[in-house]
Amino acid sequence: METEIALQPNMGLSLKKQEETLQLSPIKLNEDYCLKWNIHSRDFVHLTKNGELISNSLYRIGGFGIDIKANYFLLLKHIEALYADNITTDKQRKPHLEGRWCILDKNGMERVVFDCFKNPYLIKDSCIYSVDDNYYNIETGELYCKSYKSMASSQYLFLENLYDDNSLKRGIMKIDKKLGTWELFTSKGG
Repeated sequence: METEIALQPNMGLSLKKQEETLQLSPIKLNEDYCLKWNIHSRDFVHLTKNGELISNSLYRIGGFGIDIKANYFLLLKHIEALYADNITTDKQRKPHLEGRWCILDKNGMERVVFDCFKNPYLIKDSCIYSVDDNYYNIETGELYCKSYKSMASSQYLFLENLYDDNSLKRGIMKIDKKLGTWELFTSKGG
């Protein structure tokens, strides 16, 4: 059973008035909450804009850092969860905060939240991400294709799509990184 963390006044949320942009605002969780959910990390943040909380979601910054001024960026979203019995049957240890990668836009709105243990990759300066060698449009959710070979220019992403179930999509996909539109180049002889 998973639920989003609902902030309560006793969780100790403290926000300072920030400048007129999207900010990562550190928070302090109530000790009782930390004990209940077996939380040992203390580096959680919220997203705020103009000093106002955007949502109740708890985030942490991943290992590679982020640029929250980019059109899209990744954060680790944490939700309340219980470990399955095959991990532990100890009722005290079952509750935890499960980390899931999340793509957010420049306004702090969540666009895609991934399942646990999924590791997405954002294509730089684009509306495209990949996960498990599948390439998707962040805005529409459209699956472009599964590709093991890619190449990028400043404006386009090129994906080799040789084994698509839809034979009409086989070839080289040229995707506009800003618009997400694509065209296909096929081999006439093959």
